[in-house]
Amino acid sequence: MEKLNELKQQLCDMGLQLLNTGLTYGTCGNISTRIPQQKKLIITPSGIPYPLVTPDDLVIVSFDNNPQGKQKPSLETPLHLAIYKKRDDLGAIIHTHSRYALAVSAVKIGVPVFIDEIFSHIGGDIAVVPYALPGSEELAENTIKKLEDKNAVLLRNHGAVCCGTNLQDAFQTAEAVETICHIYILSTILGDIKTLPDEGKEFQRALFDKKKFG
Repeated sequence: MEKLNELKQQLCDMGLQLLNTGLTYGTCGNISTRIPQQKKLIITPSGIPYPLVTPDDLVIVSFDNNPQGKQKPSLETPLHLAIYKKRDDLGAIIHTHSRYALAVSAVKIGVPVFIDEIFSHIGGDIAVVPYALPGSEELAENTIKKLEDKNAVLLRNHGAVCCGTNLQDAFQTAEAVETICHIYILSTILGDIKTLPDEGKEFQRALFDKKKFG
């Protein structure tokens, strides 16, 4: 019980952290964390501003999508469930609505590997998931296909999905995605993007795998 309460408080704190860093606004986005040794997650409720969310408002959802709590779970719960079921290595997921990620998701087909940080934080290019209605099984399926073994994707016209081993790790991914998208926008204004050569991609991928798998 103590561990569960600790996870709930961390999740509430993360909501405020996302607001304070501009990675979301209002009630947009959602956050979840896996409950260790259980096929369950904790996720933010639907429609409540982050400063007002308390640990009691968070919803526990089993992997067969059975929610437990007084509030309605986030609309994007199927998306979070699909990722956790596919990826045993992930312990937290943050869906952001940050300005640069949203801008790229509305225009581009993806962010190529043009700086080293894309590999060190993401694991490769940042793909854009084809549009599907929020909360739909189609969006969940589209997302896990594009995510593969990486840490982030962009949702078409809908922000970013950022993953990590825990909440702080997922937050670092979210910060990296926003920074990378900002640099990408600036770079496209300056001229043609120069992507990393193959040897650079292989080197950075090896570093990412070493960090990820030890």
